[in-house]
Amino acid sequence: MVENLSRHTALITGGSSGIGLAVAHACARRKMKVILVALPGPELEETVRGLASEYGIAVYSLGIDLMEANAPRRVFEWCRDRDLVVSLLVNNAGLAGAVRFDESSPEYSDARILLNVRALVLLTRHFLPSMKKLREAFILNIGSLAGFYSIPFKSVYSASKAFVITFSRALDEELKHTAVQVKVLCPNGVRTNRGTHSRIDSHGLKARITIVPAEKLADFALKRLFRKRTVIIPGFANRILMMIGRLTPFPLKQRMLYSEFRKELKDRSG
Repeated sequence: MVENLSRHTALITGGSSGIGLAVAHACARRKMKVILVALPGPELEETVRGLASEYGIAVYSLGIDLMEANAPRRVFEWCRDRDLVVSLLVNNAGLAGAVRFDESSPEYSDARILLNVRALVLLTRHFLPSMKKLREAFILNIGSLAGFYSIPFKSVYSASKAFVITFSRALDEELKHTAVQVKVLCPNGVRTNRGTHSRIDSHGLKARITIVPAEKLADFALKRLFRKRTVIIPGFANRILMMIGRLTPFPLKQRMLYSEFRKELKDRSG
């Protein structure tokens, strides 16, 4: 049923790099209209030109900082004013990182709350009424496997992704008698920039066997939009990891997480 996506218009936040860029390519290959929302700059402009040239589709872009207070509303109004009807909303923009909470700045935590939680929720709220009027629509939130764990040194990040998972599950249930389905993609580490490369490499073999490349991740997610399950976990090794996590006593699990993620403190970027 993936072929049916060709009639959709996808709005992808953080669409000029990383997972967002991979999703943009996956949507473009399916001949969807693509709207990229990301920080303004040459990277966004180059991505738009590249997608339009490679796939021969209509590509639109809005350069904006989603952490600004009125940014989610401005994104919606920008689409409305151009008669762009979004039927696939991909809430991908987010910030990760590893830091000791008591050594981090208030701004560090605020940025992750504003982007990972607030922007996602408000974009969903603004677009949802119009999406409910369509014959078929999807909201794809990018969560993380970290959202299932209380991870030391990634306390705000893992909590923000736990929010995304819970929000997605609850909203999908609310909307079960409408045309809108909500999915949440929960990958493990994905190599998207220099910061993620360094953090992933700090975990050695365990990281290498659980990584799913961004391109495969994007295709995997789109192919599962029509499945019943709300939560999408890519990679067999990651599903096994989830099972082990459920069986491990919480105190032991926390000690293991502390030991494992302390390794990421060597890199503070991203």
